[in-house]
Amino acid sequence: MAERVCALTREQALTVLAHLKTMGSRRDIALWALGVGTGLRISDLLRLRGCDFVTEEGHVNVQLIVRASKTKRARNVQLIPLVREAVDAYLPELRRTELLFPITRQHARRLVKDWCAGVHIEGQFGTNSMRKTFATIAYDQSGGDAALTARVTGHSNPTQLMVYIGRTPATEQSVWDGVCEAFAAREA
Repeated sequence: MAERVCALTREQALTVLAHLKTMGSRRDIALWALGVGTGLRISDLLRLRGCDFVTEEGHVNVQLIVRASKTKRARNVQLIPLVREAVDAYLPELRRTELLFPITRQHARRLVKDWCAGVHIEGQFGTNSMRKTFATIAYDQSGGDAALTARVTGHSNPTQLMVYIGRTPATEQSVWDGVCEAFAAREA
């Protein structure tokens, strides 16, 4: 059975990005930015081509429609400025129809592990760490709205999302906290 990988915090994700910028590989920067900034699965990232991002005017689009290879469902992915900047810097190195990342899943996994180790972040990391980082940050930014976050991340339901990011929904946690307080008060 595969080991569960860790999510990174926002600060850790930005530290890896800063590290990649010092290394100078626009491909690596684009892969990391897309991974943590869109939450796409590695199988979907590795299928992307330069033409998927460019408008008729030649600019990087603000959104992308991706048909998930796992679920076969289309997902509208917003390209936040962090992602657009990374892709825009990388696109001149590619032909329009060329794959953005002509690497294997295994190579991508090794890269992510190396990037995290390179900035001394401890834990189990792999390509799924990028998606999990996005999902965790999106959940926190939604104010703990699991249903909304599940739609954004492409999870089939909020429960699946919560298991994925390893969280108990805030509403459930407040019930547990209340029960704990009720019994703690009785003991005093």
